[in-house]
Amino acid sequence: MKMNKTSKRIIRSLLASAVLSLFHSQSEAETPTPPTLDGIGDNNAENLDVMKQKVFKHVVKLKPDGTMIGVDSHRSHSSHRSHSSHRSSSSGHSSHYSSSHYSSSSGSSGTASGLYSTPKPVAKTYKTYSLGDRTLKRGMYGNDVNELVSKLQSNCYLRKDFSATQSDYYLFNQDVEKAVRQFQKDAKIQETGSVGGTEVALLGSWNSSKSTLVLGVRDLKQNDSGADVIDLIELLDKAGFPPDPEKLEGNKYNEEVKKAVKTFQAFAGLEVTGIADKTTIEKLKVSAK
Repeated sequence: MKMNKTSKRIIRSLLASAVLSLFHSQSEAETPTPPTLDGIGDNNAENLDVMKQKVFKHVVKLKPDGTMIGVDSHRSHSSHRSHSSHRSSSSGHSSHYSSSHYSSSSGSSGTASGLYSTPKPVAKTYKTYSLGDRTLKRGMYGNDVNELVSKLQSNCYLRKDFSATQSDYYLFNQDVEKAVRQFQKDAKIQETGSVGGTEVALLGSWNSSKSTLVLGVRDLKQNDSGADVIDLIELLDKAGFPPDPEKLEGNKYNEEVKKAVKTFQAFAGLEVTGIADKTTIEKLKVSAK
């Protein structure tokens, strides 16, 4: 019984599909030498004419001569015509490669970066603390205490010759605490004697003209003025060496005050300079008791 042309075409198509299916299982990244459809039947050319433009997704493409070539996995169009149209657009082609061809590369990059964790910040020590990093109180020392001492000195709350140290850094001792309390009093905040964020912020913009000058924080000499000069005059009076009140000029360290200081220094066996330095003031406090 003779087969008609339609039956032959169906059989040939089934055979071609079977061959292509076998080739599909072996087709990967490389393009192997594909089998041919030679010898399938008398009307092979007619059958090829129907199938010549079909592209098997992710696998092969059938050429007019009956051979098959491997198709890159990123080419997924259903016809040779649509793929050619896609390649004719440079922008579309670039987008196609950036979104699919390199997707695995970017993914591996992300995985690689995940292998490296962000380094943990190095813990600070007394050598690296900055003022404000921690609350300061008596007994502490370090770089931040150095910064605090400098600010207290520049605002006339602590003597310039302050020298209490530990491990080569200033020590927050009773003198520093006393200076802090005086500053807190002037700033009208709670007098805790410790230094936190509030004190640091206020000290950063403090005007020394608002500082109460406490006797002993600076060496007093002629022409100085302030509350500490008034305290010195009172101390000289208590120690028995009062300046002449009629010659005083308010809170100014004038010639009369200088004369009284010299008299006391000579009596106490100190160097007679007329300058009320730390030693002179300490001796006056002892004599005034």
